[in-house]
Amino acid sequence: MGLTRRDLLHRVFVLGGATGVTLVLQACGSTSSPSAPASTTAPATAAAKFATPAAAAESAAPTPIPALQVVGTVTTGQEKVPGSDIIVMPPKSAQPVTLRFHMRTGGEKSEPGIYVYRPQEWEKATGNKVTLEPIPGDANYVPKLLTLAAAGTIGDLTWASDGHNEYRHLARAKVLEPLDDYLQKASQPKTQWLKPVVDTLSMDGKFWALPKAGYPGYSWIWVNLKMFKEAGLDEPPVYGTTHDQLAEWANKLSKGSKDRRDVYGLALYVEGNYGATNGVRQFGGDLISADGTESLVNQKPFLDWLQWAQKLIAVDKVHPFTQDIPSGGLQGMFAAEKVAMVENDRSFQFQVRNAVKDKFPWKVIGYPHPANSKGYCAIVAGHAITAASKDKDVAFSFLYSLSDRRFAYIMGKTQGYLPGRVDDLEDLGPYANDPFIQLQYKNSTLETAMWQAKNLRAFDIDTTITNQLDLIWLGKAQPTQSFVDDLKKQLDAVLARPE
Repeated sequence: MGLTRRDLLHRVFVLGGATGVTLVLQACGSTSSPSAPASTTAPATAAAKFATPAAAAESAAPTPIPALQVVGTVTTGQEKVPGSDIIVMPPKSAQPVTLRFHMRTGGEKSEPGIYVYRPQEWEKATGNKVTLEPIPGDANYVPKLLTLAAAGTIGDLTWASDGHNEYRHLARAKVLEPLDDYLQKASQPKTQWLKPVVDTLSMDGKFWALPKAGYPGYSWIWVNLKMFKEAGLDEPPVYGTTHDQLAEWANKLSKGSKDRRDVYGLALYVEGNYGATNGVRQFGGDLISADGTESLVNQKPFLDWLQWAQKLIAVDKVHPFTQDIPSGGLQGMFAAEKVAMVENDRSFQFQVRNAVKDKFPWKVIGYPHPANSKGYCAIVAGHAITAASKDKDVAFSFLYSLSDRRFAYIMGKTQGYLPGRVDDLEDLGPYANDPFIQLQYKNSTLETAMWQAKNLRAFDIDTTITNQLDLIWLGKAQPTQSFVDDLKKQLDAVLARPE
């Protein structure tokens, strides 16, 4: 059966373009559990989501190339980067310890700074070993961990995102070990990480994971400067773009009939929880209340954002659908000058560097963030110790090495990512002035923690918001007060369900 237009729309928004199969869920055996993410009755196209949009997008990045630009002259001895020393050493043991580390399939290739380079340094310094045990990073990741825990076969460490409350489900099921005592014993304060990152990884008064990523997701836009010049537009500033300016540029940069554009002005990210939340927060509102019990979509900020995005997508039609995107993906479309601006996750930086090379000048600018904004969404992922580990002190030593200053340097240099430390720029030496690193850091100061559903039903909320907003993007419904009132009723019904 062929893809419907709704399917095609979903694949643009879910995958960030036709970057394609690397982000499509790979199903593993599902095991029911009261603590696992609840299943939904939504169509397969709506339910086929990565476990957390941000985390999956990071894993989709190609094998890294040198991603950062060294600005200015650097001579030997001036780099001042953190050394490879292990700050929190494990206790000595008669025999080397081998830690089993559950992580998302493919991470050793897409994020070698995390799963190859820093672990190798830790192994060399401590004499211990780490074995990677990949698990597909989809909605079945948590049920798989719960199954291993119930069978007594779970390892020592695990990836722990909060994109869809993954670590919270595991913590509530008593699969994870709280880290507060380990940090105190090692004299390592939580204040070394950004507050929204710490807040996100905290629950029930305890700290459950050390961050490997804590950044303002989807808060940047890639811009083709050549196309701006050809359209008679001034080069956009890195900071300070308004929603009206972005809409004006998108229309001026688009070419051809609205029904089938030759060139699209802007590819927005409006998918699911993160797309909707990041959008409405820049209009001064939020998707879910602070106590996690009520939807706020019937309020003016959400309707204002919805009407702004709907005009661009369904009326002005400056946004591409999947059938408009070549096999090279959205980054290929950007490189081919078929789309002038792209809002995307930070992994898109690698993809653009690989695809564009020296074809034309381009830059990354901040997504609109007016004075009344409530902050960009903090996308947070980390790693945790399992409660069943027999070598928790050794596991904590390794865990901290994946969140320390040296880790920040490796991540910045090899991935172009900031992991959410307050001293990120201090750790990067000659790479600290890379324009994209600077933008990440600036936007990190403007981020706020993601809302949390009290019943942890983030997957159900994501499915509901996506299914209903599809009607808007496809022109089958209009962004009216009546529409958002009905959407609130549906979301509130999800929030009223038991955990």
